[in-house]
Amino acid sequence: MTRGRKSGRSGKRGTLRCLRYALLILAAAAVLLGVKEVPPFDAWSLVSLLLAGILLAVLFIRFEEGEYGSREVAVVGAMAAAGAAGRVLFAAIPGVQPATFIAVVAGYVFGAEMGFMTGALIALLSNLFLGQGPWTPWQMLAWGGAGAAGAITAWLGGGKARVWAVATVAAIWGFVFGWFMNLWFWLSFVYPLTLKTYLAACAASLWFDIFHAAGNLLFAAVLARPVIEMLSRFRARFSITFEVEEAGSDDMKPAGGGTGEGETGMFGCDPVDVAWGDADSARA
Repeated sequence: MTRGRKSGRSGKRGTLRCLRYALLILAAAAVLLGVKEVPPFDAWSLVSLLLAGILLAVLFIRFEEGEYGSREVAVVGAMAAAGAAGRVLFAAIPGVQPATFIAVVAGYVFGAEMGFMTGALIALLSNLFLGQGPWTPWQMLAWGGAGAAGAITAWLGGGKARVWAVATVAAIWGFVFGWFMNLWFWLSFVYPLTLKTYLAACAASLWFDIFHAAGNLLFAAVLARPVIEMLSRFRARFSITFEVEEAGSDDMKPAGGGTGEGETGMFGCDPVDVAWGDADSARA
Protein backbone atom coordinates (compact mmCIF):
# COMPACT_ATOMS: atom_id res chain seq x y z
CA MET A 1 0.00 0.00 0.00
CA THR A 2 2.78 2.40 0.97
CA ARG A 3 4.79 1.40 -2.06
CA GLY A 4 1.74 2.09 -4.25
CA ARG A 5 1.34 5.56 -2.76
CA LYS A 6 5.00 6.35 -3.32
CA SER A 7 4.72 5.15 -6.91
CA GLY A 8 1.66 7.34 -7.42
CA ARG A 9 3.41 10.39 -6.01
CA SER A 10 6.45 9.77 -8.19
CA GLY A 11 4.24 9.48 -11.25
CA LYS A 12 2.47 12.72 -10.36
CA ARG A 13 5.76 14.55 -9.89
CA GLY A 14 6.99 13.25 -13.23
CA THR A 15 3.83 14.43 -14.99
CA LEU A 16 4.03 17.87 -13.41
CA ARG A 17 7.71 18.18 -14.26
CA CYS A 18 7.02 17.32 -17.91
CA LEU A 19 4.21 19.88 -17.95
CA ARG A 20 6.54 22.56 -16.61
CA TYR A 21 9.12 21.82 -19.28
CA ALA A 22 6.45 21.89 -21.99
CA LEU A 23 5.25 25.29 -20.81
CA LEU A 24 8.79 26.67 -20.79
CA ILE A 25 9.30 25.43 -24.35
CA LEU A 26 6.03 27.12 -25.33
CA ALA A 27 7.24 30.38 -23.76
CA ALA A 28 10.53 30.20 -25.67
CA ALA A 29 8.64 29.56 -28.91
CA ALA A 30 6.39 32.58 -28.27
CA VAL A 31 9.41 34.84 -27.74
CA LEU A 32 11.08 33.51 -30.89
CA LEU A 33 7.95 34.09 -32.98
CA GLY A 34 7.67 37.59 -31.51
CA VAL A 35 11.26 38.42 -32.44
CA LYS A 36 10.61 37.09 -35.96
CA GLU A 37 7.41 39.20 -36.06
CA VAL A 38 5.24 36.27 -37.05
CA PRO A 39 1.54 37.25 -36.75
CA PRO A 40 -0.15 37.33 -34.27
CA PHE A 41 3.02 37.16 -32.14
CA ASP A 42 4.27 40.42 -33.62
CA ALA A 43 2.08 42.15 -31.03
CA TRP A 44 4.16 42.25 -27.85
CA SER A 45 1.05 42.91 -25.77
CA LEU A 46 -0.10 39.39 -26.64
CA VAL A 47 3.34 37.84 -26.19
CA SER A 48 3.87 39.50 -22.81
CA LEU A 49 0.46 38.35 -21.56
CA LEU A 50 1.19 34.81 -22.76
CA LEU A 51 4.59 34.81 -21.06
CA ALA A 52 3.14 36.08 -17.77
CA GLY A 53 0.45 33.40 -17.84
CA ILE A 54 2.96 30.64 -18.60
CA LEU A 55 5.31 31.77 -15.85
CA LEU A 56 2.46 31.80 -13.34
CA ALA A 57 1.42 28.31 -14.43
CA VAL A 58 4.98 27.04 -14.01
CA LEU A 59 5.25 28.51 -10.50
CA PHE A 60 1.83 27.18 -9.45
CA ILE A 61 2.83 23.73 -10.70
CA ARG A 62 6.05 24.02 -8.70
CA PHE A 63 3.98 24.74 -5.59
CA GLU A 64 1.83 21.69 -6.32
CA GLU A 65 4.97 19.56 -6.63
CA GLY A 66 5.92 20.60 -3.11
CA GLU A 67 2.93 18.64 -1.75
CA TYR A 68 2.09 21.17 0.93
CA GLY A 69 -0.44 20.07 3.53
CA SER A 70 -3.82 21.51 4.42
CA ARG A 71 -2.35 23.78 7.12
CA GLU A 72 0.00 25.47 4.68
CA VAL A 73 -2.75 25.92 2.10
CA ALA A 74 -5.04 27.36 4.79
CA VAL A 75 -2.35 29.88 5.81
CA VAL A 76 -1.85 30.99 2.21
CA GLY A 77 -5.61 31.37 1.72
CA ALA A 78 -6.10 33.32 4.95
CA MET A 79 -3.24 35.74 4.29
CA ALA A 80 -4.27 36.23 0.67
CA ALA A 81 -7.84 37.00 1.78
CA ALA A 82 -6.53 39.51 4.35
CA GLY A 83 -4.33 41.18 1.75
CA ALA A 84 -7.15 41.31 -0.81
CA ALA A 85 -9.55 42.80 1.74
CA GLY A 86 -6.98 45.41 2.72
CA ARG A 87 -6.36 46.35 -0.90
CA VAL A 88 -10.09 46.79 -1.56
CA LEU A 89 -10.51 48.79 1.67
CA PHE A 90 -7.72 51.25 0.71
CA ALA A 91 -8.64 51.39 -2.99
CA ALA A 92 -9.64 55.06 -2.73
CA ILE A 93 -6.08 56.08 -1.77
CA PRO A 94 -3.80 55.89 -4.83
CA GLY A 95 -0.92 53.47 -4.31
CA VAL A 96 -1.55 52.92 -0.59
CA GLN A 97 -2.66 49.40 0.38
CA PRO A 98 -1.32 46.61 2.62
CA ALA A 99 -1.05 43.95 -0.11
CA THR A 100 2.71 44.32 -0.60
CA PHE A 101 3.41 44.35 3.14
CA ILE A 102 1.36 41.17 3.72
CA ALA A 103 3.08 39.38 0.83
CA VAL A 104 6.53 40.32 2.18
CA VAL A 105 5.64 39.17 5.70
CA ALA A 106 4.28 35.86 4.36
CA GLY A 107 7.55 35.20 2.57
CA TYR A 108 9.56 36.31 5.59
CA VAL A 109 7.88 33.82 7.94
CA PHE A 110 6.90 30.90 5.70
CA GLY A 111 9.42 30.98 2.86
CA ALA A 112 9.64 32.00 -0.77
CA GLU A 113 7.11 29.58 -2.27
CA MET A 114 4.34 30.36 0.19
CA GLY A 115 5.20 34.05 0.01
CA PHE A 116 4.88 33.98 -3.76
CA MET A 117 1.55 32.14 -3.62
CA THR A 118 0.20 34.61 -1.07
CA GLY A 119 1.14 37.62 -3.18
CA ALA A 120 -0.19 36.10 -6.40
CA LEU A 121 -3.53 35.19 -4.82
CA ILE A 122 -3.87 38.65 -3.28
CA ALA A 123 -3.91 40.12 -6.80
CA LEU A 124 -6.29 37.50 -8.14
CA LEU A 125 -8.79 37.77 -5.27
CA SER A 126 -8.77 41.56 -4.98
CA ASN A 127 -9.32 41.98 -8.71
CA LEU A 128 -12.60 40.09 -8.36
CA PHE A 129 -13.80 43.34 -6.78
CA LEU A 130 -11.56 45.90 -8.48
CA GLY A 131 -11.66 44.43 -11.99
CA GLN A 132 -9.89 41.61 -13.80
CA GLY A 133 -7.98 42.26 -17.00
CA PRO A 134 -4.72 41.66 -18.86
CA TRP A 135 -2.95 43.43 -15.98
CA THR A 136 -3.95 40.69 -13.50
CA PRO A 137 -1.20 38.14 -14.38
CA TRP A 138 1.40 40.91 -14.15
CA GLN A 139 0.09 42.01 -10.76
CA MET A 140 0.15 38.38 -9.60
CA LEU A 141 3.81 38.11 -10.61
CA ALA A 142 4.69 41.47 -9.02
CA TRP A 143 3.09 40.74 -5.65
CA GLY A 144 4.32 37.16 -5.79
CA GLY A 145 7.81 38.55 -6.24
CA ALA A 146 7.29 40.67 -3.14
CA GLY A 147 6.55 37.49 -1.17
CA ALA A 148 9.69 35.81 -2.49
CA ALA A 149 11.71 38.93 -1.58
CA GLY A 150 10.45 38.63 2.00
CA ALA A 151 12.03 35.17 2.21
CA ILE A 152 15.35 36.60 1.04
CA THR A 153 15.23 39.07 3.94
CA ALA A 154 14.98 36.25 6.49
CA TRP A 155 17.65 34.20 4.74
CA LEU A 156 20.15 37.06 4.71
CA GLY A 157 19.63 37.51 8.44
CA GLY A 158 20.34 33.85 9.16
CA GLY A 159 16.86 33.33 10.58
CA LYS A 160 17.04 36.55 12.62
CA ALA A 161 16.20 39.23 10.10
CA ARG A 162 15.26 42.50 11.78
CA VAL A 163 11.84 44.12 11.42
CA TRP A 164 13.47 47.24 10.00
CA ALA A 165 14.82 45.07 7.19
CA VAL A 166 11.30 43.85 6.39
CA ALA A 167 10.14 47.48 6.32
CA THR A 168 13.00 48.38 3.98
CA VAL A 169 12.20 45.54 1.57
CA ALA A 170 8.50 46.47 1.60
CA ALA A 171 9.33 50.11 0.83
CA ILE A 172 11.73 49.21 -1.98
CA TRP A 173 9.16 46.87 -3.48
CA GLY A 174 6.76 49.81 -3.74
CA PHE A 175 9.00 51.13 -6.52
CA VAL A 176 9.82 47.69 -7.99
CA PHE A 177 6.11 46.91 -8.28
CA GLY A 178 5.53 50.15 -10.16
CA TRP A 179 8.43 49.58 -12.55
CA PHE A 180 7.24 46.04 -13.25
CA MET A 181 3.68 47.18 -14.01
CA ASN A 182 5.10 49.97 -16.17
CA LEU A 183 6.75 47.24 -18.21
CA TRP A 184 3.31 45.74 -18.94
CA PHE A 185 1.94 49.17 -19.85
CA TRP A 186 4.97 49.89 -22.04
CA LEU A 187 4.73 46.60 -23.93
CA SER A 188 0.96 46.89 -24.39
CA PHE A 189 0.28 50.55 -25.18
CA VAL A 190 3.51 52.40 -26.03
CA TYR A 191 5.19 52.73 -29.42
CA PRO A 192 8.05 52.70 -30.22
CA LEU A 193 9.48 50.33 -27.62
CA THR A 194 12.61 52.18 -26.61
CA LEU A 195 14.39 52.84 -23.34
CA LYS A 196 13.35 56.48 -23.57
CA THR A 197 9.64 55.66 -23.78
CA TYR A 198 9.92 53.19 -20.88
CA LEU A 199 11.64 55.78 -18.68
CA ALA A 200 8.91 58.23 -19.60
CA ALA A 201 6.30 55.72 -18.42
CA CYS A 202 8.20 55.30 -15.14
CA ALA A 203 8.40 59.07 -14.68
CA ALA A 204 4.64 59.39 -15.20
CA SER A 205 3.95 56.90 -12.39
CA LEU A 206 6.57 58.22 -9.97
CA TRP A 207 4.13 59.81 -7.53
CA PHE A 208 2.05 56.63 -7.35
CA ASP A 209 5.22 54.65 -6.66
CA ILE A 210 6.24 57.07 -3.90
CA PHE A 211 2.82 56.72 -2.24
CA HIS A 212 3.06 52.93 -2.57
CA ALA A 213 6.52 52.81 -0.97
CA ALA A 214 5.53 55.22 1.81
CA GLY A 215 2.38 53.21 2.55
CA ASN A 216 4.39 49.98 2.71
CA LEU A 217 6.87 51.58 5.09
CA LEU A 218 4.05 52.83 7.33
CA PHE A 219 2.29 49.45 7.44
CA ALA A 220 5.57 47.70 8.21
CA ALA A 221 6.56 50.17 10.93
CA VAL A 222 3.21 49.79 12.70
CA LEU A 223 2.23 46.17 12.01
CA ALA A 224 5.36 44.17 11.15
CA ARG A 225 6.33 43.20 14.68
CA PRO A 226 2.93 41.95 15.95
CA VAL A 227 2.04 40.25 12.65
CA ILE A 228 5.36 38.42 12.35
CA GLU A 229 5.24 37.36 16.01
CA MET A 230 1.71 36.01 15.56
CA LEU A 231 2.61 34.07 12.40
CA SER A 232 5.84 32.76 13.93
CA ARG A 233 3.94 31.44 16.96
CA PHE A 234 1.44 29.80 14.63
CA ARG A 235 4.22 28.10 12.72
CA ALA A 236 5.98 26.95 15.88
CA ARG A 237 2.71 25.60 17.26
CA PHE A 238 2.44 23.07 14.48
CA SER A 239 6.13 22.11 14.53
CA ILE A 240 7.15 18.58 15.42
CA THR A 241 10.41 17.62 17.12
CA PHE A 242 11.91 14.17 16.64
CA GLU A 243 14.56 12.68 18.90
CA VAL A 244 16.57 9.51 18.40
CA GLU A 245 16.23 7.30 21.50
CA GLU A 246 19.60 5.56 21.11
CA ALA A 247 22.63 6.30 19.03
CA GLY A 248 22.29 4.58 15.72
CA SER A 249 18.64 3.67 16.33
CA ASP A 250 16.07 4.22 13.63
CA ASP A 251 13.27 4.61 16.14
CA MET A 252 12.18 8.19 16.57
CA LYS A 253 9.50 9.75 18.69
CA PRO A 254 7.93 13.21 18.96
CA ALA A 255 9.40 15.34 21.71
CA GLY A 256 7.21 17.78 23.57
CA GLY A 257 7.55 21.49 23.77
CA GLY A 258 10.16 24.03 22.91
CA THR A 259 12.26 24.63 19.88
CA GLY A 260 15.78 23.36 19.55
CA GLU A 261 18.05 21.06 17.67
CA GLY A 262 16.30 18.46 15.62
CA GLU A 263 13.14 20.50 15.32
CA THR A 264 11.58 20.94 11.95
CA GLY A 265 8.64 23.21 11.37
CA MET A 266 5.74 22.21 9.20
CA PHE A 267 7.30 24.36 6.48
CA GLY A 268 10.65 22.60 6.58
CA CYS A 269 12.72 25.13 8.52
CA ASP A 270 13.02 26.64 11.97
CA PRO A 271 10.72 29.50 13.03
CA VAL A 272 12.10 32.95 12.39
CA ASP A 273 13.17 35.08 15.35
CA VAL A 274 11.84 38.61 15.17
CA ALA A 275 13.62 41.60 16.63
CA TRP A 276 14.29 45.29 16.29
CA GLY A 277 17.68 44.73 17.90
CA ASP A 278 19.76 41.95 19.36
CA ALA A 279 18.04 42.02 22.75
CA ASP A 280 14.51 41.99 21.37
CA SER A 281 13.23 38.65 20.06
CA ALA A 282 9.78 37.33 19.31
CA ARG A 283 7.80 35.60 22.01
CA ALA A 284 7.70 31.82 21.67
